[in-house]
Amino acid sequence: MISNLDRKLWRDLNRMLGQAVAVAVVMACGLAMMIMARSLIFSLETTRREYYEANRFADVFGHLKRAPLSIADRIKDIPGVATVQPGISVQVTLDIAGLEEPASGMVRSLPDYAPPELNRLFLRRGRWLTPGSREEVLVGRRSPTPTNSNRARP
Repeated sequence: MISNLDRKLWRDLNRMLGQAVAVAVVMACGLAMMIMARSLIFSLETTRREYYEANRFADVFGHLKRAPLSIADRIKDIPGVATVQPGISVQVTLDIAGLEEPASGMVRSLPDYAPPELNRLFLRRGRWLTPGSREEVLVGRRSPTPTNSNRARP
């Protein structure tokens, strides 16, 4: 048997059927948006982690001036440190023909006889440096920022 209170509930729901469906649809859309946002965040975090691991990006950087190489051995002894790669990195101003203002660049040393252990470079074109060579360089560039004039038009 259905009680009087249950009968009243069904009658009220029947009268407000449109509102009940609207509330259910809004709640379903909100739930779908939340699931989609969480999936996007998970996907981006996974992609970043895998990219960083594949290219062995360093977690911590230390900048020293005129430090002996023995400091690297002491840093390796610190608990939790997996790899240390000492090198030279200098910010420079470049005078490039065709540019109105000087460009800035980063000059970075690479190991003599092996690819870098950390912060590996991605070679798009050309060849890697000859081991032990002192007269070769790798040159990189940043992609130009798109302007309104070179964007695709609908």
